[in-house]
Amino acid sequence: MIQFSWTPLARDVLKFNVDGSTRGAPRAAGMRGVLWTSSGRVMCLFSKHLGHRESNTAGIMVIHKATDIVATNPVFQGRKIIIGSDSKVVVSWVNNNSFESINNVKLIYDIRNNLTKLGNMEVIYNARATNSFADILAKRGSNMEGDLFVCGDL
Repeated sequence: MIQFSWTPLARDVLKFNVDGSTRGAPRAAGMRGVLWTSSGRVMCLFSKHLGHRESNTAGIMVIHKATDIVATNPVFQGRKIIIGSDSKVVVSWVNNNSFESINNVKLIYDIRNNLTKLGNMEVIYNARATNSFADILAKRGSNMEGDLFVCGDL
């Protein structure tokens, strides 16, 4: 049985728990995300194999995917969205003016552009223990168990 923790959100807030996973550095990598409603219902779920990557690149790629899903889907427009990642480094790169990852410049600027354009989305750090469901999906992606993308009324 899968066990995970859930902290209720404020009404009308959605939260994406995202995680990037690698099996070494660089090794097989995966990403995953789960979008929750304030009542704990899952609205969107994704998992994807990323090939060989290092862990911070996988972390940037998963936040990029989450911001793209929100930015391109009209159902999320005007909604407060929190994106939670268990990587302090990646969250810092996304939210600050500087970063050390020259290989991820385009993705970081795309993320920042989406955050600015929408104005109702933020990226925060989540402790690993609160990101367990996303972690399970990421390991699925890094194990090359197939890609998964489902959004809608789950």
